[in-house]
Amino acid sequence: MAAAGILAALTRTAAGQTGIWTSGGPLGGNVYCVAADPSRPATLYAGTDQGVYKSDDGGTTWRASNLGISSYRVQTIAIDPVSPTTLYVGTITPAGVESVGIFKSTDGGATWADDNVGLIDPFTGASPLDVEGLAFDPRHPGTIWAGTRFSEIFESTDGGATWIARTFGGFNIALETSAFRFDPSNASTILAASSFGLLRSTDGGANWDTYGNAGVSFFSLAPDPSSPATLYAGNTGGSGIFKSTDGGAHWSAINKGLTVNQGSGGTFLPLVVALSVDPSKPSTLYAATYGNGLFQSSDGGANWTSIGGVMRSFFVWTVLIAPGQSSTVYAGTLGAGVYLSLDTARTFSPANTGLNLAVVNALVSDAASPSTLYAAASDGVWKSTDGTTSWQTANNGLPVAPVAALVSRPGSPQTLFAGTRGAGLFKSLDGASTWTASAQGLADSYVSSIAIDPSASSTLYAGTSHPYNGTNSQRVFKSVDGGATWTQTSLDAQGFSITFLAVNPARTSQVIGVSQGSIGYFQSLDGGKTWSTVTTDTACGGVNAIFFDSSGSTEYLAGNFGLCRSPDGGKTWTVTPVALLASVQTLSIDPSSPLTLTAGAAPLVPGGTGGVFRSADGGMSWQPVGTGLESASVSAILSNPPGGALIAATRGNGVARLVSVRDRQAVLPPSSSGRQTRKLTPR
Repeated sequence: MAAAGILAALTRTAAGQTGIWTSGGPLGGNVYCVAADPSRPATLYAGTDQGVYKSDDGGTTWRASNLGISSYRVQTIAIDPVSPTTLYVGTITPAGVESVGIFKSTDGGATWADDNVGLIDPFTGASPLDVEGLAFDPRHPGTIWAGTRFSEIFESTDGGATWIARTFGGFNIALETSAFRFDPSNASTILAASSFGLLRSTDGGANWDTYGNAGVSFFSLAPDPSSPATLYAGNTGGSGIFKSTDGGAHWSAINKGLTVNQGSGGTFLPLVVALSVDPSKPSTLYAATYGNGLFQSSDGGANWTSIGGVMRSFFVWTVLIAPGQSSTVYAGTLGAGVYLSLDTARTFSPANTGLNLAVVNALVSDAASPSTLYAAASDGVWKSTDGTTSWQTANNGLPVAPVAALVSRPGSPQTLFAGTRGAGLFKSLDGASTWTASAQGLADSYVSSIAIDPSASSTLYAGTSHPYNGTNSQRVFKSVDGGATWTQTSLDAQGFSITFLAVNPARTSQVIGVSQGSIGYFQSLDGGKTWSTVTTDTACGGVNAIFFDSSGSTEYLAGNFGLCRSPDGGKTWTVTPVALLASVQTLSIDPSSPLTLTAGAAPLVPGGTGGVFRSADGGMSWQPVGTGLESASVSAILSNPPGGALIAATRGNGVARLVSVRDRQAVLPPSSSGRQTRKLTPR
């Protein structure tokens, strides 16, 4: 079929929404909690950015089990110990976005309904609330405790039907409660890990007060099952891990062997977000940290050792010891999904089949081999040689760090550059088979954006996005020798991270640097020698990216409120929303038909619209393309090959290909009832 015919067919698909976006990976994603059914340890539930995923085979395979919460971040899971098919989850939404609170399932996670009656902040009246911790009181069946973010501790005595605030009158400002401990020897004593430190109630939760001498906030709390008075607590403010042997009255720091937090400039200890004690051998402990990986102690916390070296993420958010199987350990990570150890944490391997939730920041195709794709993800670089059907890691030589930017050199598609958050810039000359550092003179290890001069492929620009302390400004660097050496340009962006770079293809001296979400961008008209700030129309919302048409005369701004178009070098802008509450993240312009645009969007707020949209009139009107990505954040779009099938990279749903309904049905096996069923595992 000619290119025009393919384009027409895709447009028809968009108008009728008959196409389906299908992801085959990459595997992994953000996993905030993992819980096991106490009656069937092989049944697991994982809390992700896309609701709950479930495994019935000990993590070998996963499937979505999130009808009713599919687009929400699940922070915590509590399983009813009396009726394990009844579950509760607590969710967290981004700052400034209305919370959605607690959800309940009575059918093993198949369906969910909100469960927020009474989950109201007594000071502000806000409801529902972000929930960081949930726990069943083992001494009182049907009683559940909820720790909220920036509000109160709540109790339900009727299985979640109603909630009552229990800390009003002292902890109603900025309290965060994330974990609970119920004293097995005293039914009236409850402890809670909070931003105020350890909280204690001695009257069954009716009243609370701070307790103990630790003097720091706690985020995680774990008891020694063989010694009720022995407790371990983790701090996320850089103070590390603490131990108490008298029920929380007195604490001592136990940080020997913990490395300094990589993102703190060597100042603070790791941010400890989860602790777990081996019930069969209580001297063995695990500590999950945000930025420093997983640690283990075999002597009750006296000494710690970094473990899980094969994990492609240092951001370990949760650790679970399988009930009754202490040799089986699960680690949930940000970016790299779930890792599993079957030998008491001596070795780990990914356990992500079916967990197609990779956070993909960039997508590149090989112009000489259109079925070859490269994806920059939170856990490194992935490669597909069959057009998204299957993916393999391509990290030989790449340190463990999120890959924020990925580009290929024009005319030499197997020459790739990867920018990482924390490990610098890397180059591959062999299609991502091997990588080497390419950062001489680039005095920053946080490279968040890369652009190549389309008329001189040896000229590159790199933007930075490091933790900002008020003095270490973000910068743009330039290389004129293919990335061998770099020099710093004059741009001083202060605290504005350079998250996107663009070079005008018709006037390559014009370089634009974007700081995501800012009302404007940085511009150089002399190849980076000097820079100025361009203020955009506030009707566009925050700027996410800038694109040029092939003539270089028209600029397109991917904004939080829609796509903006400027025909006069950014002096005036016309904004057109692509959908309701859709924040435009990326744009693809058809080289053979410049008025044909394809935009990738993310929901501006939960409940907003994400996915892929198409315009045939230069952005004046838009139609959705396909179904299946309505709540997704689309970071990149490819037409592979040009004029062919559409491919969308997402932050949290992997890489998806648009497949017609007819083609989709053709590859699905019949179910036992003779009906077509959706294939849940990667092909």
